This record gives sequence, C-alpha cells and structure tokens, in this order.
Amino acid sequence: ISECKYSNIGMSRLLKEHYGAYNIRLFSDFKQGRAKAERIIKHDIALIFTSHNLEQSVNVIESLVLLHQQYSAKTRILVFYDDERVVKLLSIMGISVELVSSRISLYSLQEKIQRLLESYEPGGIKVQKTRELSPAESDVLFNLLRGDSLLHIAEKRGTHPKTIFSQKYSAMRKLRLNSMSTIFVAGKQPLRSI
Repeated sequence: ISECKYSNIGMSRLLKEHYGAYNIRLFSDFKQGRAKAERIIKHDIALIFTSHNLEQSVNVIESLVLLHQQYSAKTRILVFYDDERVVKLLSIMGISVELVSSRISLYSLQEKIQRLLESYEPGGIKVQKTRELSPAESDVLFNLLRGDSLLHIAEKRGTHPKTIFSQKYSAMRKLRLNSMSTIFVAGKQPLRSI
C-alpha cells in the first residue's frame, strides 16, 4: 500500500502494527449519514477519510464544523482527501486542520503520524472567527450543498422559506461567497496543508 490510495483494511493494519499503544480511530464511513462528532472527540487522534463522492465530503466538513460549534475538543485530526473540493471547502469555511493527500507515501505518512503522536500541542480544529457560522446557518448551507431546495429545507426544519433564504445569504456573506458554485470549484493553487 506504500504508493497507492489507502484502504480501510490497509490503514487499520498499519496502525495496529506500528501504533498499537495509541488510541487512534479511523472515521471513513460517511455513507450512512453524517459522522457523529461525539464519536470523534472521544479519541486522541482521528483519521478522517473523504472521497470523490461530494456528499461524503460535505459530511466530513459538516462534522468538523459540529466539532467546533458544540465541543471544545482536543482531538487531533488528520483529514485524508482525494478530491480538491474538500480542500477548497475547508479553506472557504476558514477551517484549519491537518490535510493529507490520500496518495502520500507510506514512509511520509508514518513520519506525519509519529510527529502528531509526539506533539504536545492541543489538537482539534480552528475556525476563523470572521467566518464562524451559527448552527442554523451551517445546517442550511450543508443541506444546500447536498442538493436540497430552500423549500425542502424549510419543510424539514418546520420554518418559513424566507427564514431559510435569509440564513443562506447570511452564511454566504460571512463566507464571502458570491454564489454557492464557488464551493465546488477546486482551487488552482498548489495544494498544501492548512
């Protein structure tokens, strides 16, 4: 698995073999709905995998936002991405986490995890205060990213469509977005950890 995309099984085997003494948990199953932020913060280190499936990537970002909004977690997080939209969305939302390409070499990955394990720095995620969304704004934004209409979101939340409309534009203003399509356009600059 040294030069290819890591499978769940391959990563689990690697971690068990080299880091058995640490409480490391893989969070890669976003197919059955959003990841539970409460599950993530119970662990010292969480390795989160995204995919080319946009909905799964949105679920990853939403979980990180939930972590920031609801908990003062010290969990250190590595986000493995294989879709540049993940990087773009994190950047737009002002979220700072450790980003790792899913095609990183095994040696580089071992070095990165070892540094993380040896670090005494507080972990978790950082969100720029100017871009911090309210829970309602976040909920509206992520439902829109999943393809829901404003009317459908209003029905799900039991509120007036005008309320959803104003929350959408409040979120866009905070994120300095002219349109929602900005989120889906991958950045053209070289990708680096943020």
